[in-house]
Amino acid sequence: MNAELPDLERTVDEGLLIAVSAVRMAVKNDIIVGALREHDDYDAARYADDARSELRHLARQNEEYARRVSRMSKDLASMKWRLSLTDDQRHDLKQFALRLRVHERLALGLDAVADDDDQVGRIVASAQRSASEEVSSAVSSKLIELAVDQREPDYAEHRNERLEAFVLINLAILKAKHEAETGEEFNEY
Repeated sequence: MNAELPDLERTVDEGLLIAVSAVRMAVKNDIIVGALREHDDYDAARYADDARSELRHLARQNEEYARRVSRMSKDLASMKWRLSLTDDQRHDLKQFALRLRVHERLALGLDAVADDDDQVGRIVASAQRSASEEVSSAVSSKLIELAVDQREPDYAEHRNERLEAFVLINLAILKAKHEAETGEEFNEY
């Protein structure tokens, strides 16, 4: 078994991209839940703190993974002195060494992103745009669903309810578009 090990730099870079993407998704979900369920106003500083916290949590996880891989590697290496290792076991030792370096470097990279206000700001801004787009899309879908044919028998009976729902949904779309375009919170006062 002579499988090539992946490139350390590329593996770390890809891992960091995946982790930052996961943090962005978590912040986006927090924004949506905060707005829709909790009726919270958008607070960039709060979401930046959330992003930093999640980045640091992932960094600590990678440190723990590095410690675990180090223990596994030491256990396998100790077998080397008692009996000869198979090709697979020698390959596993190389894999453990690579995984250890990847987890250590990922932890450092995640901490570096958490310490960089510009990168955290970009994560939050991207999450906010995604949240606005997702809410706008959901609202638009709801509007399409609410479209009613005037020829339906109960059209007149439910007209006022539909108009009220339409106005509320339309205002929500306008608010979301305003926030997405200007980056400002819309204040209806």
